[in-house]
Amino acid sequence: MIHRKQPIQEILNLEKPTGYLLECWVETEQHRMVLSHVQDSLAGVSSELWLHGAPGVGKTHLGLLIADRFEFGYYDCGDISAEISPELFDYLDVGCGVVLDRVDRWLRHSIAESALFSWWKRKENGLVLISETSPRAEGSITLPDLASRACASMILPLDGLDDEGLRSLFRCQLDHRGIELTPDVIRFLSPRLPRNPAKLVGLLSAIDQESLRDQRKITVPWLKQRLSRLS
Repeated sequence: MIHRKQPIQEILNLEKPTGYLLECWVETEQHRMVLSHVQDSLAGVSSELWLHGAPGVGKTHLGLLIADRFEFGYYDCGDISAEISPELFDYLDVGCGVVLDRVDRWLRHSIAESALFSWWKRKENGLVLISETSPRAEGSITLPDLASRACASMILPLDGLDDEGLRSLFRCQLDHRGIELTPDVIRFLSPRLPRNPAKLVGLLSAIDQESLRDQRKITVPWLKQRLSRLS
């Protein structure tokens, strides 16, 4: 019997995350600085970029936008076991730009850190790494050579959206999902919206699903009954 080798995409689970709408991307001055840095890195005039920030501020959304705009490969390290990370680096083309999201899931793991450092030395194009904590945080990286290379990259903390940005995201998500809210509902909901972009999108998704399931128009009494559970 002939055993066919399992495709690398299946072994490593290389599917991009769903639920992120590039159509609803809200760009800030900080985002423009990041995108400019990535553009410069492709021209060889800037270093690799390491983005870090709290959960839900938009790191993954930005990583997906970078991958789409600059034709980088996007890989979520949280979905790939650290033990088989060397297989990913064997698979990657050193001449192609790469976004490594949730790379902190591989840090403090000897196999993954060694594989990342070895590939990083050989790569020839742009690299964006994304994590919750800065690589400069004490004890975040155990391999000294990798820690040195990481700290030499451009390290930027990523902030969330301001009030106007959150309102823009809210309006775009409503339009994309086809959710129609009365002025009374919008006035009730606006001051109660999460200040975190990911939680805001999650809340709207839950409201959308709940309203479709109940086959009813969204009203203030309906929201009052469900808002605490949905948020």
